[in-house]
Amino acid sequence: MIRKIVVGLDNSDLGLDALQRATIFAQNCNAQLKVVHVLMDNEPGAPRFNGYVGGPIYPNINTTMVESYQTDWNRFVERSQALLDQQVAYARQADVNASGELLYGSPGVKLCEIAHTWDADLIVVGSRGLSGISELLIGSVSNHVVHHAPCSVLVIHSPKQPTAKEGQTENKTKRILVALDRSEIAIKSMHTAVAIAKLHQAEIRLVHVIDDDEPGMPQKLIFSDSQYILQHSELLFSEYQQEWNRFVNSWWQWLQLCVDEIEGEGVDAICDVMQGRTGQRICEVAQDWTADLIVVGCRGFSRLQELLMGSVSYYVSHRAPCSVFVNRPKLAVSDKAPKAKTSRQVVASF
Repeated sequence: MIRKIVVGLDNSDLGLDALQRATIFAQNCNAQLKVVHVLMDNEPGAPRFNGYVGGPIYPNINTTMVESYQTDWNRFVERSQALLDQQVAYARQADVNASGELLYGSPGVKLCEIAHTWDADLIVVGSRGLSGISELLIGSVSNHVVHHAPCSVLVIHSPKQPTAKEGQTENKTKRILVALDRSEIAIKSMHTAVAIAKLHQAEIRLVHVIDDDEPGMPQKLIFSDSQYILQHSELLFSEYQQEWNRFVNSWWQWLQLCVDEIEGEGVDAICDVMQGRTGQRICEVAQDWTADLIVVGCRGFSRLQELLMGSVSYYVSHRAPCSVFVNRPKLAVSDKAPKAKTSRQVVASF
């Protein structure tokens, strides 16, 4: 069950939408909420300081310039703290036990560190929809969090509706799509979706996509002798079709058992079996069905493996038309926490 939620906040509308969704989750789960704003030198509104202090290369940089920059930075910190306080107050007005934390560093790394040390169950973060190559080259907060979080992650995509006014929350989750196979993480994802559906009075759609490398599927017919094909084609293709139908029907039967289990929990559910590339088909179904949330399991591939080999959770979290709940096994507090890389051109403490 979700008891502690970390949400990443910035000055964007997407950050505010992430806060709104996190507040709704916290309301419904009676969970604690920690609002975290991680400051960076290059974020919008931050003061600029072009150069390094001292040395013959920059002889015109003097103490006055450094002090002026420090003054501007302190003002930026004060504005950021005021925004953070305002958003914490917003969550508290919704009867959520909320607190805030203002940090400096890499947002993705800091969010994962806070989630680990605070023993969070969920991180909520916005995604601006960079391509896979762009994220690999320039980085992305949501990309880092999805890959390195010690718990599950809710990725909020660009808001399609105006954010709620102060003190108001809106339940947007009415249709939940679950990517399902027989793996342990997928079954846990289904149970997560059921818990969310109960909180939001939502319906669930289970989807299994039969991919080319699906375990257990009938072996494809490959022949080198054309004469053999002409003599036996009707029988061979008939047998293959029967095997294929049995394979597909086995998935329908299993999914229907899952639907029966979900409906036994008081949640409306339907199921589908289809062919294609899993991530792409999940996103297409979510678009056609106007899903509000996709729930998908994460198998824990490395970032490079996911880019080279493919990953459903990676693909869906980047390309989905709606928000995505990436279900990950929770890392115990006693386990090794992620380490931040510290680097900065200009020293400005607060």
